[in-house]
Amino acid sequence: MRSLRPAMLLTLGLCATTACAARAGAPYVDSKIAKERFAEISAADMDLLRSKKILFASRSFGLNLCGGLATLAQKDKRYEFLSSYQRFDVFKAGGDLSVIPADAFAKSNFVHFLATYWPHTQRVEELDKLLRQPPHEFGKQVDAVIIYYHTALPAAFDLYAEKMDKLQADYPNVKFIYVTAGFMAESRAKENEAAHEFSEKVRARYLGKAPLYDLAKLLSDDFRSGHAYCPEYSKDPAGVHPNLEAGQEMMAKGFLLLLRDTFRQAGGPGPSPTARAPGGAAAGGEALNESSIDARAVRAILDANGLKEKTVASVAVAKNGRIVELYLQEGGIAELPDQIGALTALKVLHLYGDRNLPHPLLKKVSPFIARCSELEDLLLNQNDLATLPAEIARLTKLKSLSLADNRLKDLPPAVQAWARRFDPQGLARQKP
Repeated sequence: MRSLRPAMLLTLGLCATTACAARAGAPYVDSKIAKERFAEISAADMDLLRSKKILFASRSFGLNLCGGLATLAQKDKRYEFLSSYQRFDVFKAGGDLSVIPADAFAKSNFVHFLATYWPHTQRVEELDKLLRQPPHEFGKQVDAVIIYYHTALPAAFDLYAEKMDKLQADYPNVKFIYVTAGFMAESRAKENEAAHEFSEKVRARYLGKAPLYDLAKLLSDDFRSGHAYCPEYSKDPAGVHPNLEAGQEMMAKGFLLLLRDTFRQAGGPGPSPTARAPGGAAAGGEALNESSIDARAVRAILDANGLKEKTVASVAVAKNGRIVELYLQEGGIAELPDQIGALTALKVLHLYGDRNLPHPLLKKVSPFIARCSELEDLLLNQNDLATLPAEIARLTKLKSLSLADNRLKDLPPAVQAWARRFDPQGLARQKP
């Protein structure tokens, strides 16, 4: 029999420890528990859940979860959970929380807001304001609070823990559900390892002590696929979203089961507050100089697309005074103008679309993108691009390119060769 590698032994040990801790204390769900116990949820349990007021913060993984909830209800009406649901796009509004009505819970029991993307800690800050500050003061109304992370940096944990624990202490009647970071495809190993470090911190602090939704283990089938989501859970060419039915259902089953167990369990005090460790302003990046050339270029890109409310700091990551990561995905960018050429230190540009959101899709990319010669990660999938400028073929340091689900045809020969080199499958997967 082949001997187990140390890493595999460690994972098995962690799984055993997780299972024991979950049995001993607060509600917990991973893939195994969701598979074995989801059928326990009764019609009476669902009636109880539908009576609770839930505030949910996420980015696009929350949309995948809602897709799973909708699928469960289609298969069995007992699991209907979106009949009293509203969603608000705080990110599109530039972080303006007023897009969420102060009386939202008078009209819905399940209020979901799409939070500001960057820094990852910003969604905790937004949640804190919604719970504490007028005119919302949702802390006086809600029964449960949950924040989703599709990925997270370890440096974000301290503020996450500090804010969530303080909220739990100040609102003892509210159920605060803690969550590990999700996983993306195996090809996104760097982000997945960072998310795993964040999740290990979450498990170490909260497992057995507070309700814990282990999104990472739900998506990886308890690490069967390593530190990545299961391949059968996604068809996303960018390797980001678990957007197939099996993955979305797993997320939804775990979600409902943990909510059921949380509300059935007698309430008790939450974990004691933690001290926040010193960290940078953006928990993994640095504070942006809004007058820098890079920041002004991003501001111009946002303004050119009518996104004047959205801040540069909410989409850009800076290091050593330069913007190195830019997250414009699913946000209404119809044109990438010439100002993109100012970002010569840029390494990551995410500009994929989502046809399920009411936002414009990308139709045009400036040839000045060629000046972003350090780009390593370029995601343009699920948009309405019919062509690409010939100059884009100069981007030869790419490690990840995603072009699928556009309308690309009649590309310049150099771009055709470039696309075949870096993303042949995506090039072949185009809409008519």
